[in-house]
Order: sequence, then C-alpha cells, then structure tokens
Amino acid sequence: MFEGWVVKKCLAAAGFLLMFVSIPSFGGTADVLSPATAAVAAANPDGTKSVKTPAPALASTAVPPGTVAPGAPAAVPADPVPRVSPAQAPSGPVRNLHPSAAAGVPSTPWVPSVLAPSVRAQDLPAPAALPSRLPAVPTVSFVAPPSEKAPDRVLSPGEVDLQVTKNLEDVPEEGEGMGEEFFTTASMEVEKGKGGAFSGITSPIGKFIRYFQNRGRKKFELYLSRSGKYVGMMQKILVRYGLPEDLVYVALIESGFSPKAYSVAKAAGPWQFISGTGRRYGLRIDWWADERRDAEKSTHAAASYLRDLYGMFESWPLAAAAYNAGEGKIQKAVARYKSDDFSELIRHRYLKQETKDYVPKMLAALTIAKDPDKYGFGDVAYEAPMDLRTVTVPGGTDLATVARLLDVPVESIRDWNPELRRFCTPPNRERYDLRFSADAARLAEERMEDIRTQAKITFLQHKVRRGETLQALADRYKTTVPVLKELNGLKRDSLGRTASLVIPVTGLMEAETVPGTEVSPDKLTMAHMRVKEGSRRARILGGRRSEPGDAVIVRKGDTLSRIAKRHGVGMKALAGANGLKPTSILKVGARLLLPEPAGGTGSRTARKSASKASRGRKSTASAGSARYVRKRTTRYKVHRGDTLEQIARVYGVTVDRLADRNRLKKSQLLRQGVVLVIPLES
Repeated sequence: MFEGWVVKKCLAAAGFLLMFVSIPSFGGTADVLSPATAAVAAANPDGTKSVKTPAPALASTAVPPGTVAPGAPAAVPADPVPRVSPAQAPSGPVRNLHPSAAAGVPSTPWVPSVLAPSVRAQDLPAPAALPSRLPAVPTVSFVAPPSEKAPDRVLSPGEVDLQVTKNLEDVPEEGEGMGEEFFTTASMEVEKGKGGAFSGITSPIGKFIRYFQNRGRKKFELYLSRSGKYVGMMQKILVRYGLPEDLVYVALIESGFSPKAYSVAKAAGPWQFISGTGRRYGLRIDWWADERRDAEKSTHAAASYLRDLYGMFESWPLAAAAYNAGEGKIQKAVARYKSDDFSELIRHRYLKQETKDYVPKMLAALTIAKDPDKYGFGDVAYEAPMDLRTVTVPGGTDLATVARLLDVPVESIRDWNPELRRFCTPPNRERYDLRFSADAARLAEERMEDIRTQAKITFLQHKVRRGETLQALADRYKTTVPVLKELNGLKRDSLGRTASLVIPVTGLMEAETVPGTEVSPDKLTMAHMRVKEGSRRARILGGRRSEPGDAVIVRKGDTLSRIAKRHGVGMKALAGANGLKPTSILKVGARLLLPEPAGGTGSRTARKSASKASRGRKSTASAGSARYVRKRTTRYKVHRGDTLEQIARVYGVTVDRLADRNRLKKSQLLRQGVVLVIPLES
C-alpha cells in the first residue's frame, strides 16, 4: 500500500517536470511573430480580441532539425506581441509625444502554441534566419560629465497645459426693451418715500443712503470715482442687449467697479460671477486667464444673464435679487409665499439678509450716483473713461518683453488686461487680443515683427541635475524665480526631489520651437542674444527725444523730479502742466504731458547749446561719426554649430559685411571659440 502511494507521487512529480520541459520558451528562446499572427496584431493594435476564424496558416514556425542546437525546441511558438527584454529597450532621449499617443498599448498575455499532431517538423519550410538565443548586447551609452549641459526638450501647448493643470487652484474667478420705466423713475420714487412705488422698502433704502453719506462715504467716493472709467462702456453694452442702462449700478454694489474684486463665495470681477455661471455665459476661466475680470467681456455676460433673469420673473426687483441669490432660490420663495412682490418676500425668513438688502442697496446707490451734488458727493474726481485699443498678438507672448519693446511699464499692461493671471498671454490659444493705450497700440503695430520673434515664449522641459538651484536656472534661462515657482507649482525656493521643470524661454527661431525638438545650450545662447539685440534696437528706435506736448508714461519708482530731468524740463513746469503739486505722488501707468518751453535760464541754455552746435557742426560731424562707428561694435565668441549667416541675422548685419570685417570667406566654416567683431553701425 505504502509502495503504491510512493509510485503515484513519483509519477506526478515526473509529469510536472515534463510539463516544463515541453514549454518551448523555457530555455530562453526569442519569440517571433508568425505572418498570420502579425496580421492579426496589425488588425487589432489595441489588443482587443477578434472573432476567431479558421486559419489556413501554420500555428508555429518550425526549424529543420539539422539547424537546431541540441536541447533547443524544434518549433518557435508564435506570440501575439513581440517580447523586448529590458536590455533591448531604446536608450535614446525621450521625444515629444502627442497626448493621445502617450498612453501605452496594453500587452496581450503569451500563450504557447503546439504543433498539430498531423504536421511533422521536417515538412515545415525553414525560416530565412534563425533568431539568436544569445542575450541581447546592451546599447553602449556615454554619460556626459556633470559640467556638460544636456539639451532641453520643447513642449507642445497640450503638454504645458497638462503640467500647469496640476497647479490649478482657485485664485483671486439689441432687442425689445425690458422694464426701463422701473429705473427711469427709480430715484423719484425713492424720494417720495412711503408714497412712492417703493413704499414697502422705503426704510432700508433710506438706511443705505445715510450709510453711504456717513460711515461708508470713503468707499462710496472711491466707487463713484472709479465709475467714470467704466460706466460709459458698460451702458453702451447694456443698451445693445435692450436693457436699462441704469443696471450698470449693479456692478457698483457688487464690486465698486473693481476688476480685481474677489469674494468669499469665489466670485470675481466687476460683475462678481462665480466660475460656473461665468462659463455658462461664455467666459473662459483657466490657469492662464480669467475673463470674469475683463470689464468688457464680463459686461456682455452680465447683460445676457440679466436679460434671462428678467424673462424669467418679469420684475426687476426679483431679477436683481436672483442675480444675488440665484434664480432657483427666488423661484422657490415665489412658490412658497405665492407672491411675486419683492417687498412681501423680504418679510419672511426664507431669504438671507444679504438678498433682502440687495435691491434697497442698489436703489440707494443709483439715487446718489444720478444726482451726486444733492447728496453731498459733488466734489468727487471721476477717473477718465477707458480709451484702449486692441492689438492681436500670438498666444504665449511674454508681457515683460512686450513692455520692454514698447517702453511702457509691465504694470500698465497688466492694468489694461486684468484678466491675465500669469506672465504671458495664454499659450493654449493661437492668438490673443491685448489692450493698449492709443500710443502703445500704434507702437505695437509698428513693432509686431519684433513681438512675434522676441516675445513669443517656448516652453522647455529641463531635467534637474544635482546641485542646480532655482536662482541658477532663472539666470541661465533669463527668467525669474517667481515665474519658475508659479509655472511648476513649487511652494519653496529649493528644488528638493523635483525631477524636471517647465521653463519658459524667448528668442528661439521658428524651426526650434517645434514640439519634441531638443534645444542645446548653444541654441539657447543664440536665442538670448537675439532678444538682447532686439531690445537694443528698440531703445535706439525709441530714442527720439520727447517734445513739448508729448505724453510720457509714469514708470515704477518715477517722481516728478526724475521725469523732468529725464526729458529736460523744469519740475515745476511739469507739475503745473498736469495740475499737480511738486510733492505729488505719481501713479504707475499715469500719463503726463510735457510742458511747452518757457523763457528764463532753460531757454537761454537751449539757445546757447543750439548756437554752439551749429557753429561746430561742420568741423565735428566727421569726427563724431567716426567716434559713433567705433563705439558701435561688439564682439561675439563662436559656439559649436554657428555660421556667419546665423550670426549676421541675429545682429542685423549683412553676411558680406560681417565676413569682410573679420577677413573671412562667406562659405568658411567657423572654428569654435573664435571671437568675431560685429559691426553694428549698419
């Protein structure tokens, strides 16, 4: 009995071993796709199962016994997916992939195939070549020393969006007339008190008028002052939608006409849209821009929303209350209390106090704004209306570079375009409409080619190496630490375990900005040179001395004294021409007019200088020109891959002149490290 049990166990073990011996790939042979299997794999690249059909092709590829090494299987099974060992994996640099192609294809599990009993291995055709069973030889790779810089990879707009989405957070988001008579007579009805149309809310209206006149006076004066900048533009838009123009005062009580306003409910902009409602009415809100802060676009959205609300309730008090609380809340209140009278609804506890105060507050603000003298606001200094022009620039245009090319403060560009949340126009849009003052817009049109070539940002993926810091990278790529932290969602200045960074650069040539292109340090150096040379040209082109009557824009840190000295005018005259005191503090972005020249020391000095210049003009002209030419040269150290044509294009000189100046032939190859003299006078 015991012997029989031992025999059974031995036979089971032997069968188990024979099972492994029968597996063809157990000895490490390579898997090869048969023609039939390859066709199936090509027809089903996603790895899905196909309908099983009779296959006339052989199930495996057999090898004649004479060519097979001892111990090797006589047949190599067909595998649905070719196997690649880790040693055979590609070791080259990672290329840019389209987001849809970046996802891996699921692999199909390997199933060994078996020769049909009726087919002999000797009858099968021999393959063209026998796959080697030797282990794959790993690709030889050379590791660059730490001192050498590896190239960076250009990212596509989709990849940049994918990266910054990780950092996304809520950051401070003509038709038929509609009830015009309500607003036309609103201020008169308020004055009638309990005998007017607003008898049910007379008390809260009076309360808010007194509040604006006393405790809230300072803020209300600011709101009225700011209204001068926006009211005209907003009223025109409201009228185009067939709405009463006095609805503009909804923006007064919502935000005080501030594009930067942001509430605890995460509503943003002058009309205080939450993100959901803003997107519903066509406002784009993402990591790059928040159109709720755009005074013009958000007014279009507000007009559409208010028109829908009026169509829903046919009552402006209820529509205004719904703008504050939401249409659903007001609909429920009307249904619950079976009344569409606002003064009746606010008697109950269902609505929040903020909503109950909303309509009285709006009517109080409207009453004061339409007759400020009567209510003690006659001395308010209203801001000048917006007078901006639109210029279309490429998506991903760097604002700081544009400011440098146009010689305006970057703060002014941000004030003119408050919807922009980052350092550039949205790179996920092909083009973007930037607003400028009339002078800046005209200059932007003239220098549009420079803006397209020098201000266009390309986003690179940089692999962080040991010892690198944010400040060192910012210096190398000509950007700033805050921009790198913002773009990569970093909270601290240290890189820590960060594997790679997205870095913005400007100045690359169009062929170098294709996604997936590798940008070497030498190409980066050339890009920085292009930007630097473009800025130099902009200063030369913009170097015309300002004349009396010209407008100058106040920069950060400017004072009347500095501006007067810069433009050669008297400080008192400059202050007087602009209605300022010599001690006045200037606002960045403000425009000042240069005064006309007056008599006195200044004019005598000018006449003396002009006379002296005219007397010596002929004798000093040639010498002055020579000095100018000698000064306007620079030197450039040749980098690997540089050509005379590239360098000449960067510096804006001809190839012939550059070659002649350095005694070279036009077709001559440049040796790395050679220093060239660049003649800039051309």
